[in-house]
Amino acid sequence: MSALEAYLVSHGRDWERYAYIKARLITGQAFEAELFEEILRPFVYRRYLDYGVFAALRQMKALISKEVARRDMADNVKLGPGGIREIEFIVQALQLVRGGRDPRLQDRSLLGVLPLLAETGQLDSTAVGELSDAYRFLRRLENALQAIGDQQTHDLPTSELDRARLAYALGADGWDDLAVTIGEQRGVVEARFVEAAAGEQDEESAADAAVSWDTAWEAGEFDEVLEEYDLEDSSVVAEMLTGLRKSPSYGRMDEPSRQRLAAVVSRIPAMLAVAGAPVETLRRVLPVLQAVGRRSAYLALLNERPAALGRLLTVARQSEFLVRQVVDYPMLLDELLDARIFEVPPSRAELAQMLEQAMRGASRDDVEARMDHLRHFQHAAIFRIAVADRIGQLPLMKVSDRLTDTAELVLDFALDTARRELVQRYGKPMCGSVGDRREAGFIIVAYGKLGGLELGGLELGYGSDLDVVFLHDSTGPDQETDGDSSVDNARFFVRLGQRLIHYLTIQTGSGKLYEIDTRLRPSGESGLLVSSMDAFHRYQREQAWVWEHQALLRSRSVAGPQRVRDAFEADRREILMHHVDRTKLKSEVERMRTRMRTELSGSKTGEFDLKQDAGGLADIEFLVDYWVLANAEYYPELVEFPDNIRQLEALARTGLVAADRCQRLIETYIRIRERLHDLALGDQRRVVSEAELTDERAWVTSVWEETFAGES
Repeated sequence: MSALEAYLVSHGRDWERYAYIKARLITGQAFEAELFEEILRPFVYRRYLDYGVFAALRQMKALISKEVARRDMADNVKLGPGGIREIEFIVQALQLVRGGRDPRLQDRSLLGVLPLLAETGQLDSTAVGELSDAYRFLRRLENALQAIGDQQTHDLPTSELDRARLAYALGADGWDDLAVTIGEQRGVVEARFVEAAAGEQDEESAADAAVSWDTAWEAGEFDEVLEEYDLEDSSVVAEMLTGLRKSPSYGRMDEPSRQRLAAVVSRIPAMLAVAGAPVETLRRVLPVLQAVGRRSAYLALLNERPAALGRLLTVARQSEFLVRQVVDYPMLLDELLDARIFEVPPSRAELAQMLEQAMRGASRDDVEARMDHLRHFQHAAIFRIAVADRIGQLPLMKVSDRLTDTAELVLDFALDTARRELVQRYGKPMCGSVGDRREAGFIIVAYGKLGGLELGGLELGYGSDLDVVFLHDSTGPDQETDGDSSVDNARFFVRLGQRLIHYLTIQTGSGKLYEIDTRLRPSGESGLLVSSMDAFHRYQREQAWVWEHQALLRSRSVAGPQRVRDAFEADRREILMHHVDRTKLKSEVERMRTRMRTELSGSKTGEFDLKQDAGGLADIEFLVDYWVLANAEYYPELVEFPDNIRQLEALARTGLVAADRCQRLIETYIRIRERLHDLALGDQRRVVSEAELTDERAWVTSVWEETFAGES
């Protein structure tokens, strides 16, 4: 086994990957069969989308075609045009492309895999039906051929008698009728094979492109080559490509990677001519090509699917932020295979489906692999949302919704994974008393932007902060887990919180999910990491500061058992509707906001901090906080939702604040958030010229002064 593994690692060839798809051990013990599978799997099925298999497919088919022509095997139903082997090649190539990501595609049964190729979008349902029918027909034909002469043959008969026998065996009305059916089925297969194997150019022309590129490059004639594309600043483009050609990253590439890079680069000038802004676009794309140079499968992807290359150029032209994500996580190139990426952001249901698909490549018991796949999902989801935002002009509120959905799915999955791991070790956390035992629940409460459904801007990054609080509902005299290694529930839930934070924040080669901030829990950093619902309620009623109630306004439960989540929402409403001293509330809100302006503003002379300066976003948020907290005792609808916009709408409906004032605050709030969002995606500070938004700032400031200078 060790010799086989060493051979595959050092010398394994592409055609052997195809052959080993159906390999299995037929002697030996079970552990040896398992070891055999473990050795083969990483050789046959790669972790990334492996579009390099199509080049190998075309090479193998070319060799077979030459042999068929040499031996006059056109009537061979296995190796000839449109034969069984072409169906196998189509299916096996697509298995190799995605089998490392989706273990279901590692099935040895061709007919078992075909429906999955439709489900995963690699073949349309019509193609799957045609290939399934053709495969069954050709296998029946093969069996009948071999039965007639009692020999292993795949050649159609030439004698009239054998032809008649074959037609009878297959239920045809004579040889002529059967020949037509055979021709139709093989024609369908051949057409599907050509469609599956065809690249933008064949291997010969790709090689020619590489030779042409290298020749022009070495001769210093690249400027002349670019002239035919009529590119703006073509001399600068030539210099940039020359820099790539002479870069250390190019020098470290093996020869196949260099050829693939040559083929990719040869397509770029024509695409730049159409896309426009060639210098800036190429400047952003070159780091991507350098980043994927060591992973030639991604160069193969761009070469085999030039539409994805075109989308990469579009992304690069529109947003440096987005293209930097591709540099950091080249696996995001996979997302550019979908033509809908510019128009249709994934819905909540589609995001959930993306997560489910991502998990198909990881065993339920392999926590490390599952968390790695969770990071891949998060990166892909945020990238798709950001592309729809920047290029598809997705409204900011929709961006927030989709980012919120992504964060909630990640938190829910991470919590489920962490809880399952601890339950296996300690058992379930049970509580209550004898005769009335139940399982205690654990929930994640989101605060801030996630709690207020306002993710956006900086939250599109891959290291975003999420403000959360962990709560459990364990009560009663008997609170401990029911496993063999039992612990009390308080310890169980603290360990659960710690494990959850570890999963969400650990930095790996796949990046990390989020930074987690738990300082909004009762008593802050000095308090327990996980509080009981009862303790949380008491703290909020008896000890919490005004700013903590302001934070609670922007909170909601996002993961955990629905029973516990509902209980938290009821507690939240009750706490926020408690009677307040309006004079004290007004004083505290104004004092806190004044302090924030002084300590947190990032503006200099001639600048305006969109969030912290007077008339900015925080002023609107604090106005809403004050109005809601001052009146929630009598108007419960004010605290039904955790976001500023719906709270302003509720203030307008109740008549507590004039409807036109609320509407203008909503419009101003959205406009400032959109500006912050744009600055964040451009990796810029949240400050603008003080000449911007002057009318809006002055009006918000006047509302602030009127509210906090007048009667409570």
